Amino acid sequence: MATRLYAILALSATSLAVLALIPKLYWVIGYPAVAAVAGSALAYGAISSLVAARRLYFLAHVAPHMALLAAPISALLLGFRWDWVLAIAIVAVLMLLSGYSLHRGADADVVASIMVSLTASLTVIALYYAQRSVGAGRVSQLILGDPLLVGSPEGYAALALGLAIATISLAVAREIFYIGVSREVALVSGLNVWAYDALLYILIAVTIASMLKITGFLVATVLTLLPGAIAVMVARGSLESVVASIALALTASALGLASSIALGLPPSGVTGLILVLAYIAARGVARVG
Repeated sequence: MATRLYAILALSATSLAVLALIPKLYWVIGYPAVAAVAGSALAYGAISSLVAARRLYFLAHVAPHMALLAAPISALLLGFRWDWVLAIAIVAVLMLLSGYSLHRGADADVVASIMVSLTASLTVIALYYAQRSVGAGRVSQLILGDPLLVGSPEGYAALALGLAIATISLAVAREIFYIGVSREVALVSGLNVWAYDALLYILIAVTIASMLKITGFLVATVLTLLPGAIAVMVARGSLESVVASIALALTASALGLASSIALGLPPSGVTGLILVLAYIAARGVARVG
């Protein structure tokens, strides 16, 4: 296990070093785009490991739908620059409502079905009006994602948020992994399970709502699911899993950004494809081992 973790960390460091050495990188795409990609990788990598630990994979499918609904509503009310602030609040409320339903005994599949159906229906209406108000290009960015279109305030805010989310995730990783192993034992031991659940829902909401224009709706699910799913196969312990998940997200994001520069490909799409291939490879190695 340790060898695999070290290999991931070495690959991450190598990918970042190669990215840093690309000639005129920052002149071509600018520091805000690099900051945005790094911030999104930190945030997604961190929460992905926690989602895997709690086996809340259905949230990885539901949360992007919530964000895609919240983003155009926020853009209509606040404009497109600071819309993510209101979007975070909207997604957080929807996530907490979903979590409360689970806490009251509702079936996870039923909660997911209702939330996806509701948000998908409302999103069509919200995107219709947003396209007329802020333009089709802005709406397309929410769906496809493009860090190259992120401005300075949003790029550096994404990096700050990513660092904060990664730090908080590392601080609560042991408790959340413990709850994931046995929720009943965690309750008996006196751990405030609902508080940690609520914190996890909020971390997911902040990540997906704030990074939607960087990664896009379509790849947000991949970034929430796969880094953590791979990390739990190659790492040992909660902290190692979080670190491995962040390293994987950083590696895929760095390679995706490098591909966009060298080959003219969309960075978010390449990032998602790299993670899919990494998951397939990790499953193959796990079976052989």
